[in-house]
Formats: sequence, C-alpha cells, structure tokens
Amino acid sequence: MRVLFWDTFAGISGDMALGSLIALGADPEFIVNQLHTMGLTEFVLDVRSRQVHGIQATDIDVILSEKNRDPAQPSQNHDTVHDQTKDHGHKHEHVHEQNLEHKHHDRRLPDIQKMILSGTLSERSQKHALQVFNVLAEAEAHVHGTTLDQVHFHEVGAVDSLVDIVGTCIALDQLDIDSIQVSTLPWSTGFVRCAHGTLPLPAPATLMLLRGYKFRESGITGELITPTGAALIRALAQQSAFPEMTLLNVGYGSGKNDYGVPSLLRGVLGEI
Repeated sequence: MRVLFWDTFAGISGDMALGSLIALGADPEFIVNQLHTMGLTEFVLDVRSRQVHGIQATDIDVILSEKNRDPAQPSQNHDTVHDQTKDHGHKHEHVHEQNLEHKHHDRRLPDIQKMILSGTLSERSQKHALQVFNVLAEAEAHVHGTTLDQVHFHEVGAVDSLVDIVGTCIALDQLDIDSIQVSTLPWSTGFVRCAHGTLPLPAPATLMLLRGYKFRESGITGELITPTGAALIRALAQQSAFPEMTLLNVGYGSGKNDYGVPSLLRGVLGEI
C-alpha cells in the first residue's frame, strides 16, 4: 500500500498540496489535460522550481486569461499573481454567498459537480474531488448560516480552487496513493481579508473543517492553513504520527509567505 504523509510544519494550502505532489513525480501536463476535459480551459498552470530556505521546492500558480478575470479585480501578470497573496501567506480560497455583484463570475456547487463528472477523470479522482468540494461547501454554509444551494464560488476563486483541488486528486491517483496521513497541524493567529471582510485566523471555515484534528501552537501570526487545504485534509486524510513505512520519495510544495520558517508542505511518499 502506497502512503502519503503530509508534514504540515508550515501549514497547507491548495497550491502547496498540488506542488508537493508534482515534486513527488505527478505530471503537470497530464493534470492540465485532464482539467481541460472538464471544460476548465481559462487558465495556465505556471509550475516552477524555487529554493525556500535552501530547500528545492515546486511552486505553482494558477494564472487566468484576461477575458476570464473579474472586472472588479486589477489586471494580473506573473509578478502580481505571486504578490497578491503575501498579506496572509497562502491563497485564501473562499466560498461566497449568493449576493455578489458580479453573478456571471460565480459557480455554484452543482455547477462544479457537473464539471467534475463531465471530464475523463478516473473514478477515484472524481470521487475524491467531489468529496473535497462537498465538505468545503458544507463548512462555508454552516459558518455563514445558509444552505448548500445558496453558496457558490466566486469565479476567480473557483478556478483556483478547481485547479488546486481537482489537480491534487488527479495527482494522487497518478501517483497511486492509497492513503494520506497528516501530522499535527500548526495553530496561528491574526486576521485575513476576504469578501466577507476581516476574519480571524484560523478562518472560521478552516476550523469548521478541522473539527477533531489536533493542533499545536506555532507562534506565527498569519494564515498557515487555508480553507482549501483544510478541505483536502478533511475529505482525504487521517491524522497520525509518522507511519512505519519504507520511504520512497520526498517532495516539497512551496507556499507564498515568509514567516521565518520554510513555507513548505513536505510530502513523504512511502510503502507499507
């Protein structure tokens, strides 16, 4: 049995998760081609290697074409895509309620479910992706006092989240990972700005998703675990000490912050 151990010493976000799996050998071209079969073609997946505190890691960005940007948002290029998350470290992917101004830039949960099922993804990839989006939507609906039918994903965030979540599920299947274990999670403090205003960290949806998981104090001010990262854990992983296994490979997915510790998610691939 092939096991992935996510060592979350600096937290987890969707791009860190996908980056860690590409670092372990998942093929980004295959992932993008699979995402295209779902009709998700309005993005470029920018994959690059960079050193974080001297450690070689895989850094990814989901870059939208100009015609698919929210008109309320400023124009992006490769530089601004990297800069836009630095306020709170990772991309804070967020589900929004139904009253957004630019409704044509929204996707609701049924729309995303239909997209996932429309592609040529493997049965395991589809199942995992649906599970992650379901738990994410359930948490946001609970936090904001609404129902699954009334929550939807803002277009920019939805493309990011679709690529990160579905891409991660495709990569897990490609690497033939049977089980995911995750370490004790880092607790951080501070605030994050999002569509609902200023929220305390960890974000309310993140905490709702991580009920029952163990945390440790990190001493860091800033967002270490995003809602998408928490949803991946909730739907796909169990928390445990490092399992007894034969180590096959190690890969690092890069975050976008610098809190004085390496902004990395360490993926340890092994066999039991």
